[in-house]
Amino acid sequence: MKVKKEYVILTIVIIGLSLYLFTRSKDRTHFELPDLDPVDAKAIDRLAFQKGDAVVELVRKDDSWFVGEKAYRADSIKARNMVQATADFKITALVSESGNYDRYDLTDDKKTAVRAYAGTAILRNFDIGRGAPTNRHSFVRLDGDPKVYHARGNIHETFDATVDELRDETVLEIEQTEVKALGIDKAGRRLTITKKETPVQKESGAKETGAPKPSQQWQDQDGNAVDLAAVTSLLKEFKQLKCSDYMADDAKPTLKDPIWTITFTTADQQRRLSVFALPNDEAIEHPAVSSGSDYAFFLTKSRVEGIGMQLDKLLDGGQTQ
Repeated sequence: MKVKKEYVILTIVIIGLSLYLFTRSKDRTHFELPDLDPVDAKAIDRLAFQKGDAVVELVRKDDSWFVGEKAYRADSIKARNMVQATADFKITALVSESGNYDRYDLTDDKKTAVRAYAGTAILRNFDIGRGAPTNRHSFVRLDGDPKVYHARGNIHETFDATVDELRDETVLEIEQTEVKALGIDKAGRRLTITKKETPVQKESGAKETGAPKPSQQWQDQDGNAVDLAAVTSLLKEFKQLKCSDYMADDAKPTLKDPIWTITFTTADQQRRLSVFALPNDEAIEHPAVSSGSDYAFFLTKSRVEGIGMQLDKLLDGGQTQ
Protein backbone atom coordinates (compact mmCIF):
# COMPACT_ATOMS: atom_id res chain seq x y z
CA MET A 1 0.00 0.00 0.00
CA LYS A 2 2.88 2.32 0.96
CA VAL A 3 4.63 1.56 -2.33
CA LYS A 4 1.49 2.35 -4.30
CA LYS A 5 1.14 5.66 -2.48
CA GLU A 6 4.74 6.56 -3.32
CA TYR A 7 4.10 5.79 -7.01
CA VAL A 8 1.09 8.09 -6.99
CA ILE A 9 3.11 10.90 -5.38
CA LEU A 10 5.97 10.35 -7.82
CA THR A 11 3.57 10.46 -10.78
CA ILE A 12 2.07 13.71 -9.53
CA VAL A 13 5.54 15.25 -9.12
CA ILE A 14 6.56 14.19 -12.65
CA ILE A 15 3.39 15.62 -14.15
CA GLY A 16 3.86 18.82 -12.20
CA LEU A 17 7.46 19.21 -13.32
CA SER A 18 6.53 18.46 -16.92
CA LEU A 19 3.83 21.12 -16.90
CA TYR A 20 6.23 23.61 -15.31
CA LEU A 21 8.98 22.95 -17.85
CA PHE A 22 6.55 23.07 -20.76
CA THR A 23 5.06 26.35 -19.59
CA ARG A 24 8.50 27.83 -18.89
CA SER A 25 9.80 26.74 -22.29
CA LYS A 26 6.74 28.15 -23.99
CA ASP A 27 7.06 31.45 -22.15
CA ARG A 28 10.80 31.59 -22.89
CA THR A 29 10.27 30.96 -26.60
CA HIS A 30 7.57 33.61 -26.71
CA PHE A 31 9.84 36.04 -24.91
CA GLU A 32 12.90 35.43 -27.04
CA LEU A 33 11.35 35.34 -30.51
CA PRO A 34 10.60 38.88 -31.70
CA ASP A 35 7.11 39.58 -32.94
CA LEU A 36 7.77 41.52 -36.14
CA ASP A 37 5.23 43.92 -37.57
CA PRO A 38 3.67 42.73 -40.85
CA VAL A 39 4.86 44.47 -44.00
CA ASP A 40 2.98 44.70 -47.29
CA ALA A 41 5.38 44.12 -50.18
CA LYS A 42 3.52 46.78 -52.18
CA ALA A 43 4.45 49.38 -49.56
CA ILE A 44 8.19 48.91 -50.12
CA ASP A 45 9.50 51.47 -52.61
CA ARG A 46 13.22 51.28 -51.82
CA LEU A 47 15.42 48.37 -50.84
CA ALA A 48 19.08 48.79 -49.90
CA PHE A 49 21.54 46.08 -48.98
CA GLN A 50 25.26 46.17 -48.30
CA LYS A 51 27.98 43.54 -48.03
CA GLY A 52 31.40 44.88 -47.14
CA ASP A 53 31.93 48.02 -49.20
CA ALA A 54 29.47 47.00 -51.93
CA VAL A 55 26.15 48.83 -51.66
CA VAL A 56 23.17 47.95 -53.86
CA GLU A 57 19.97 49.95 -53.94
CA LEU A 58 16.71 49.11 -55.69
CA VAL A 59 14.17 51.88 -56.24
CA ARG A 60 10.61 51.50 -57.50
CA LYS A 61 9.24 54.04 -59.96
CA ASP A 62 5.63 53.38 -60.88
CA ASP A 63 5.56 49.64 -61.58
CA SER A 64 9.24 49.23 -62.51
CA TRP A 65 12.37 48.70 -60.42
CA PHE A 66 15.72 50.37 -61.04
CA VAL A 67 19.09 49.44 -59.57
CA GLY A 68 22.33 51.25 -58.81
CA GLU A 69 23.43 54.88 -58.85
CA LYS A 70 22.81 55.12 -62.59
CA ALA A 71 19.28 53.73 -62.22
CA TYR A 72 19.64 50.79 -64.60
CA ARG A 73 16.40 48.95 -65.26
CA ALA A 74 16.31 45.98 -62.91
CA ASP A 75 15.23 42.42 -63.60
CA SER A 76 11.62 42.51 -62.45
CA ILE A 77 11.57 38.91 -61.18
CA LYS A 78 14.75 39.24 -59.11
CA ALA A 79 13.60 42.58 -57.68
CA ARG A 80 10.18 41.21 -56.75
CA ASN A 81 11.77 38.16 -55.11
CA MET A 82 13.92 40.39 -52.92
CA VAL A 83 11.01 42.62 -51.96
CA GLN A 84 8.75 39.67 -51.19
CA ALA A 85 11.47 37.95 -49.12
CA THR A 86 11.84 41.15 -47.12
CA ALA A 87 8.11 41.52 -46.57
CA ASP A 88 7.76 37.84 -45.57
CA PHE A 89 10.81 37.96 -43.27
CA LYS A 90 10.06 35.74 -40.28
CA ILE A 91 12.11 34.66 -37.25
CA THR A 92 11.65 30.96 -36.43
CA ALA A 93 14.16 30.16 -33.67
CA LEU A 94 16.79 31.57 -31.34
CA VAL A 95 20.25 30.30 -32.22
CA SER A 96 22.78 32.08 -30.03
CA GLU A 97 23.21 34.74 -27.37
CA SER A 98 26.99 34.37 -27.09
CA GLY A 99 27.92 37.32 -29.32
CA ASN A 100 30.15 35.10 -31.46
CA TYR A 101 29.13 36.24 -34.94
CA ASP A 102 32.01 34.89 -36.98
CA ARG A 103 30.66 31.34 -37.11
CA TYR A 104 27.42 32.67 -38.62
CA ASP A 105 29.05 35.09 -41.12
CA LEU A 106 27.40 37.97 -39.29
CA THR A 107 30.55 40.02 -38.74
CA ASP A 108 30.72 43.45 -40.39
CA ASP A 109 32.90 42.21 -43.25
CA LYS A 110 30.73 39.18 -44.08
CA LYS A 111 27.13 40.06 -43.28
CA THR A 112 24.58 41.51 -45.69
CA ALA A 113 22.77 44.43 -44.11
CA VAL A 114 19.23 44.86 -45.48
CA ARG A 115 17.04 47.94 -45.11
CA ALA A 116 13.56 48.31 -46.62
CA TYR A 117 11.81 51.67 -46.87
CA ALA A 118 8.46 53.24 -47.61
CA GLY A 119 9.46 56.81 -48.33
CA THR A 120 11.75 57.71 -45.42
CA ALA A 121 10.22 55.19 -43.01
CA ILE A 122 12.21 52.01 -42.34
CA LEU A 123 9.98 48.94 -42.61
CA ARG A 124 12.63 46.24 -42.17
CA ASN A 125 16.16 46.39 -40.76
CA PHE A 126 18.15 43.17 -40.41
CA ASP A 127 21.49 41.51 -41.17
CA ILE A 128 21.88 38.22 -43.07
CA GLY A 129 24.70 35.74 -42.50
CA ARG A 130 25.26 32.35 -44.08
CA GLY A 131 22.73 29.61 -44.67
CA ALA A 132 21.84 27.34 -41.77
CA PRO A 133 22.59 23.56 -41.87
CA THR A 134 18.85 22.91 -42.28
CA ASN A 135 19.11 24.27 -45.85
CA ARG A 136 15.78 25.98 -45.18
CA HIS A 137 16.91 28.84 -42.97
CA SER A 138 19.42 31.68 -42.81
CA PHE A 139 21.28 33.07 -39.80
CA VAL A 140 20.16 36.65 -39.10
CA ARG A 141 20.36 39.49 -36.62
CA LEU A 142 17.84 42.24 -36.03
CA ASP A 143 18.77 45.89 -35.68
CA GLY A 144 19.59 46.65 -32.05
CA ASP A 145 19.34 42.99 -31.00
CA PRO A 146 22.62 41.13 -30.28
CA LYS A 147 21.06 37.65 -30.56
CA VAL A 148 21.40 35.37 -33.59
CA TYR A 149 18.23 33.84 -35.00
CA HIS A 150 17.03 31.51 -37.71
CA ALA A 151 14.99 33.24 -40.41
CA ARG A 152 12.73 31.22 -42.65
CA GLY A 153 14.00 30.53 -46.17
CA ASN A 154 17.31 30.83 -47.99
CA ILE A 155 17.26 34.62 -48.04
CA HIS A 156 21.08 34.64 -47.94
CA GLU A 157 20.92 33.39 -51.54
CA THR A 158 18.21 35.87 -52.55
CA PHE A 159 20.39 38.82 -51.57
CA ASP A 160 23.64 37.44 -52.98
CA ALA A 161 23.67 39.70 -56.04
CA THR A 162 25.56 42.64 -57.53
CA VAL A 163 24.24 45.61 -59.48
CA ASP A 164 25.28 43.98 -62.77
CA GLU A 165 23.54 40.74 -61.84
CA LEU A 166 20.32 42.59 -61.05
CA ARG A 167 20.15 44.50 -64.34
CA ASP A 168 17.39 43.56 -66.74
CA GLU A 169 19.04 41.63 -69.58
CA THR A 170 16.10 42.15 -71.95
CA VAL A 171 17.34 44.42 -74.75
CA LEU A 172 14.54 44.05 -77.29
CA GLU A 173 10.93 42.86 -77.17
CA ILE A 174 8.97 42.35 -80.34
CA GLU A 175 5.37 41.22 -80.40
CA GLN A 176 5.17 39.15 -83.57
CA THR A 177 1.57 40.03 -84.41
CA GLU A 178 2.32 43.78 -84.29
CA VAL A 179 5.09 43.73 -86.91
CA LYS A 180 3.92 45.18 -90.23
CA ALA A 181 7.24 45.24 -92.09
CA LEU A 182 10.73 43.86 -91.68
CA GLY A 183 13.95 45.32 -93.08
CA ILE A 184 17.19 43.33 -93.36
CA ASP A 185 20.60 44.80 -94.18
CA LYS A 186 23.48 42.32 -94.24
CA ALA A 187 26.81 42.49 -96.04
CA GLY A 188 25.52 44.99 -98.60
CA ARG A 189 22.37 43.01 -99.33
CA ARG A 190 19.00 44.51 -98.47
CA LEU A 191 15.54 43.09 -98.21
CA THR A 192 12.25 44.62 -97.16
CA ILE A 193 9.28 42.36 -96.56
CA THR A 194 5.79 43.55 -95.74
CA LYS A 195 2.82 41.78 -94.24
CA LYS A 196 -0.25 41.71 -96.44
CA GLU A 197 -3.64 40.75 -95.10
CA THR A 198 -6.49 39.81 -97.41
CA PRO A 199 -10.05 38.97 -96.37
CA VAL A 200 -11.01 35.33 -96.61
CA GLN A 201 -13.80 34.81 -99.13
CA LYS A 202 -16.73 32.91 -97.67
CA GLU A 203 -17.73 29.87 -99.67
CA SER A 204 -21.20 29.92 -101.16
CA GLY A 205 -23.73 28.33 -98.82
CA ALA A 206 -21.37 28.29 -95.81
CA LYS A 207 -22.91 29.03 -92.42
CA GLU A 208 -22.17 32.31 -90.66
CA THR A 209 -19.67 31.64 -87.85
CA GLY A 210 -18.55 35.19 -87.12
CA ALA A 211 -16.17 37.43 -88.99
CA PRO A 212 -13.54 35.37 -90.85
CA LYS A 213 -9.92 36.06 -89.99
CA PRO A 214 -7.96 37.59 -92.88
CA SER A 215 -5.23 35.47 -94.39
CA GLN A 216 -1.65 36.70 -93.93
CA GLN A 217 1.11 36.77 -96.47
CA TRP A 218 4.58 38.32 -96.42
CA GLN A 219 5.83 39.88 -99.64
CA ASP A 220 9.22 41.28 -100.65
CA GLN A 221 9.71 44.68 -102.28
CA ASP A 222 9.00 43.13 -105.67
CA GLY A 223 5.68 41.67 -104.61
CA ASN A 224 6.92 38.09 -104.34
CA ALA A 225 5.46 35.94 -101.57
CA VAL A 226 7.96 35.11 -98.80
CA ASP A 227 7.93 31.90 -96.79
CA LEU A 228 5.63 32.58 -93.82
CA ALA A 229 7.32 29.93 -91.67
CA ALA A 230 10.74 31.52 -92.22
CA VAL A 231 9.49 34.95 -91.17
CA THR A 232 7.64 33.54 -88.17
CA SER A 233 10.74 31.65 -87.03
CA LEU A 234 12.88 34.79 -87.29
CA LEU A 235 10.41 36.96 -85.35
CA LYS A 236 10.31 34.42 -82.51
CA GLU A 237 14.00 35.18 -81.86
CA PHE A 238 13.02 38.67 -80.73
CA LYS A 239 9.99 38.01 -78.59
CA GLN A 240 12.23 38.73 -75.60
CA LEU A 241 15.84 39.07 -76.66
CA LYS A 242 18.26 38.95 -73.71
CA CYS A 243 21.90 39.94 -73.78
CA SER A 244 24.70 37.92 -72.24
CA ASP A 245 26.24 41.02 -70.65
CA TYR A 246 26.38 44.80 -70.96
CA MET A 247 29.29 46.79 -72.34
CA ALA A 248 30.68 49.94 -70.74
CA ASP A 249 28.08 52.70 -70.40
CA ASP A 250 29.81 54.90 -72.99
CA ALA A 251 30.39 52.16 -75.60
CA LYS A 252 27.24 52.64 -77.69
CA PRO A 253 28.41 55.68 -79.74
CA THR A 254 31.76 54.02 -80.51
CA LEU A 255 30.32 51.05 -82.41
CA LYS A 256 30.39 51.50 -86.19
CA ASP A 257 29.68 49.43 -89.33
CA PRO A 258 27.39 46.63 -88.18
CA ILE A 259 27.64 43.24 -89.88
CA TRP A 260 23.86 43.17 -90.02
CA THR A 261 20.86 45.26 -88.98
CA ILE A 262 17.21 44.34 -88.65
CA THR A 263 14.46 46.96 -88.57
CA PHE A 264 11.00 46.09 -87.25
CA THR A 265 8.12 48.37 -88.23
CA THR A 266 4.88 48.36 -86.25
CA ALA A 267 1.84 50.60 -86.59
CA ASP A 268 3.36 53.34 -84.44
CA GLN A 269 7.14 52.93 -84.35
CA GLN A 270 10.33 51.37 -85.68
CA ARG A 271 12.69 49.23 -83.62
CA ARG A 272 16.18 48.30 -84.65
CA LEU A 273 18.89 45.81 -83.75
CA SER A 274 22.45 46.10 -85.06
CA VAL A 275 25.17 43.52 -84.47
CA PHE A 276 28.90 44.14 -84.93
CA ALA A 277 31.90 41.95 -85.73
CA LEU A 278 33.76 40.06 -83.05
CA PRO A 279 36.46 42.32 -81.56
CA ASN A 280 39.13 39.62 -82.01
CA ASP A 281 39.59 35.98 -83.01
CA GLU A 282 39.29 34.71 -79.44
CA ALA A 283 36.09 36.60 -78.64
CA ILE A 284 32.88 34.61 -78.14
CA GLU A 285 30.48 37.56 -77.88
CA HIS A 286 29.39 40.08 -80.48
CA PRO A 287 28.88 43.75 -79.56
CA ALA A 288 25.36 44.94 -80.37
CA VAL A 289 23.01 47.90 -79.96
CA SER A 290 19.25 48.09 -79.93
CA SER A 291 16.56 50.75 -79.89
CA GLY A 292 15.22 48.86 -76.85
CA SER A 293 18.30 49.60 -74.71
CA ASP A 294 20.18 52.75 -73.79
CA TYR A 295 23.39 50.75 -73.48
CA ALA A 296 25.49 48.61 -75.80
CA PHE A 297 25.58 44.94 -74.94
CA PHE A 298 26.92 41.54 -75.95
CA LEU A 299 25.16 38.67 -77.72
CA THR A 300 26.73 35.23 -77.78
CA LYS A 301 28.46 34.13 -80.96
CA SER A 302 26.17 31.11 -81.31
CA ARG A 303 23.06 33.29 -81.00
CA VAL A 304 24.31 35.72 -83.64
CA GLU A 305 25.26 32.94 -86.00
CA GLY A 306 21.85 31.30 -85.61
CA ILE A 307 20.02 34.52 -86.45
CA GLY A 308 22.44 35.22 -89.28
CA MET A 309 21.59 31.91 -90.93
CA GLN A 310 17.90 32.79 -90.87
CA LEU A 311 18.64 36.19 -92.41
CA ASP A 312 20.67 34.52 -95.18
CA LYS A 313 17.76 32.21 -95.95
CA LEU A 314 15.47 35.17 -96.53
CA LEU A 315 18.10 37.18 -98.40
CA ASP A 316 18.86 34.21 -100.67
CA GLY A 317 15.26 34.14 -101.83
CA GLY A 318 13.22 32.42 -99.15
CA GLN A 319 10.15 32.72 -101.32
CA THR A 320 7.15 30.44 -101.34
CA GLN A 321 7.03 28.00 -104.23
